Order: sequence, then structure tokens, then C-alpha cells
Amino acid sequence: MRRLIAAADTLAALALALLLAVVAGSVATRAVFDLTGGAINLLLPGAIELSGLALSLMVFAALPGAAWRGLARVDVVIERLPQAVARLLERLWSALLALAAGLLAWLLASRARLELEAGHLTQDLGWPLWPATAVAAFGALGLMLAALARLLRPGSADRA
Repeated sequence: MRRLIAAADTLAALALALLLAVVAGSVATRAVFDLTGGAINLLLPGAIELSGLALSLMVFAALPGAAWRGLARVDVVIERLPQAVARLLERLWSALLALAAGLLAWLLASRARLELEAGHLTQDLGWPLWPATAVAAFGALGLMLAALARLLRPGSADRA
């Protein structure tokens, strides 16, 4: 599980770096374009698409690690409950999260297959859509595995 999360976190960090580079490049080239009245056009073609793909990749790649380390919760309520009830709620949450993530992974994998078969491309860059959707499906699958690990071994993320 740790290797999967480490790989996914690395992918999320690379996607964040790509997103940062695209946004910074877009801002800089837009400034040059505006300062020259459009005489110098260094605008990045497909920057919006590339930003969207990088953001999607980053979010889905970060999900397994977020679930493994523990998602945000309202401790104010949980801490006031008896410990047995709090543990039961934690396990219930992990089970529901695993179920929802598994469904999402299945839907995204089905969508990726359809995009591959239909040859769907991005509008500006003309890149195939299915790889991004497949990465999202793997992120959802990783989220499901992390939730199942927390369900089957409570406290395991604390020891990781």
C-alpha cells in the first residue's frame, strides 16, 4: 500500500508542477501579448486544456494518499462520542468510502474504454482523452484500496 501511495503522491506532485508551469507560462505570455498590443503572440495553445488535465490528474492521484492518511472530519462531534461508537463510525465511513470509490473507479474505467473506442480527443490539442480518464480510474481504485485498508486494519495509516 505504501508503494502505491508513494507512486500516486509523486504523480500528484508532478501534475501540480505541470499545472504551475502552465499557469505561470500563460500569465507571462498573456502579459507579453498585452504589453505589445498583440504584436508578439507567445500564448500557449491548449493551455486551458492542459491545465484541466493536470488538475484532474493531480486530484485523482492525491486521493489514495489522502484517504490513507485520513480525510478531514469533524473531531468536535467524534471526540464527544463513546470510543466504541466513534470506532464504529470510522469503520462505517471507510466502508462507504470504499464502496463509492469502487463505483467511481468502475464508471471511470468504463468511460475510458468508451473514449478509447470512440477516439475522443481534446478540442484544442487533439490529444486522446482516455489516458486522463484511465488515470482518474486508477486514482479512484487507489482510493478504494486505501479505504479498505483503513477498514480492515484500523490505525494502520498511523503506523505508516
